[in-house]
Amino acid sequence: MVSRKNEIVFACAVMGIVLAALVDDGLDAPVFVSTSVLVFTAAVLPMVINNYLETVERA
Repeated sequence: MVSRKNEIVFACAVMGIVLAALVDDGLDAPVFVSTSVLVFTAAVLPMVINNYLETVERA
């Protein structure tokens, strides 16, 4: 059985890869911009979402 946390992480990772590819192809930006989009979307965003949902469940 897959947990909600794993589903959020997986969805954000897929979204991060797609967004990073779109930023890399669509903009004439340096490489670190698409890398930053990937790191934020695939690593930081799931932590924020999961922490928020945990605090809402406790209340």
